[in-house]
Formats: sequence, C-alpha cells, structure tokens
Amino acid sequence: MKKITFLFLMASAMVFAQQPQSFVEQGTQQTISNSNQEAVITSANDRQPLVDTYTTLSDFNDGVTANCSDPTLTSEDFSSAPAGINTCGPVISSAGDGCFGAGDLEDGFSVEASNGTDIVAISSGQIGNTDALVGANTFAEFTIINFSPEVYAVAMDIWNNSENTTDVRIYGTGGTLIETLVLNTPSGTQTFAGFIADEPIERVELEGLAGSGELFGNFLFGADCMVLGVNDNALSQVAVYPNPASDILNIETPGNIEIVSAYVYDVTGKRMTAPVVNNQLNIADLSNGVYLIQINTNEGNITRKIVKR
Repeated sequence: MKKITFLFLMASAMVFAQQPQSFVEQGTQQTISNSNQEAVITSANDRQPLVDTYTTLSDFNDGVTANCSDPTLTSEDFSSAPAGINTCGPVISSAGDGCFGAGDLEDGFSVEASNGTDIVAISSGQIGNTDALVGANTFAEFTIINFSPEVYAVAMDIWNNSENTTDVRIYGTGGTLIETLVLNTPSGTQTFAGFIADEPIERVELEGLAGSGELFGNFLFGADCMVLGVNDNALSQVAVYPNPASDILNIETPGNIEIVSAYVYDVTGKRMTAPVVNNQLNIADLSNGVYLIQINTNEGNITRKIVKR
C-alpha cells in the first residue's frame, strides 16, 4: 500500500488467538466504545507526554490533520504475506525476508522479536483473523517495530493471544521512553490503537502480558507532528496527572507556560467549583465521572479530559 494523506478505512480484526480488546484515552480509565469492542488505555506513569491517543481510525485521522504540519502517512496491511502461518526470519522489512520479497513491504519500518527469534506472518483467515498479521513467533518474546526515518504518528490493530493486557512502549530518539500505554485486550479480537507524539518516535514495543503473545496489522505510520507552532508545541507538553484522580490533580507546565486560570466542566457543559492553587486542582468535592478541564495560559488555552473516581 502506498503513502496517503488521509487514512483509508482500516479493517478491525486481528488474530493470533485472542478476544475482544479495548483502548481508551491515555491517562484515564474511562471505557470508550469503538466498532470492535470497548477498550481501556492508561498511562503507566500517570503523565501525558503524547499529543493524544485514539480509539478509532476517524478520530486518529482528525488528530493527524489537526496536529501535524505534514499529515502524510504510509499504510502497510501485510496482504502480500504467503498463505498460511509462516516464520519469516528474525527481521521483516522492505529489504525482503523469508515471507516477503524485496519491495513487498513499504519502506520506513522493520519488525523484530525481542530475543532475536523469528517473526511470524499469518495470512487472513488462518486463526479467525480477517486481516494479515505479523509479530513475534513465540509467546516468550515481545514484538519490536523500528522506524527509519523516525515518525510522529502510529496506528494499528493489535491482537493479543490469551491475556487481557498488552503494553505499548513508545520510544523517542536515542531510545528515550516517551510513554507506556496499558491496553485492556480481551483475547481473540483485534483492536484499533493510535497515538501521536510531538517528538520523533524511533520504535514501538508491543508486549502481551504473562507471555500471552501479540500481533499487529493494518499498520499506519508517518506524518510530521512537531505541532504547528511554537506555542502549540509548548502547550502540548502541559500534563495533568494523576488521571483518574480522587482529590488532587497536578497541572505541570513547561518553564515558559504560566497558568492564568483553569475551569472544570461536566459533560453537559456546566462549570463546576474546583479551585486551582499552586498548579493543583482540588476535585475532591466533585461526583465521580468524566469532566473537561480548560486550562488558560499565557500562551493559549488547552482542554484535557479528566476522570474523578
């Protein structure tokens, strides 16, 4: 598949031996429905360094368009995989391997297993999957996706074999960990997962917990999302954590950003009473549920979704 500026519809099934999955906004535990199933994504460090995470292809498309100066993405569906379940060797890439000929796969990425063992390619319909999948061949390893050149936006369908949790570790230049997303992934169903960073992504690691195995397909990557302006770039680094929270939310800003005011709104748009003191927001008196916090700064305004529990 070739480079596209707007993503086409991504099939929503993946397989290696798992069941329904779910994917939710980073840093929250609110359950969000998508066309496949429900999913939950939480940020392992209760921070929000990513621009955003996405549970549907349409929202991911909108996010790329809104946040990226160059929204061009490359699509790879692995449809040239040979029929059946095949081991491909330790690395698959556009250079060719035991499953894909040279030029069969798009340039710009490679896939390997954590312990240097083989990558497996599974054509559609082999294990209940509707689309071709690739990933580490044994459950003891996890799957590593390397990018060259680096990218800013990544989306895929993720399949977990037998465990309800998959970690997605996102690394920047020099191997610096940008974020770990924790996906609730009921086994046997592929789930859409997308995310955008405002710094280059060098690699992504997928690991089904408890040695459960993981595969991915319907792969999209690319774009240039250094955010459209200096102010926007700084605002994207504003973090609200922990999220969910029961009483105090911390608002962390880069050195050049000063908070002028912050307001909390419920889902109906009603403004709630939640004072901000020393970059901390007291939500102890709010009822459990989902809220929006509007943060007004000297460089502009941003909105974050928060969960009170």
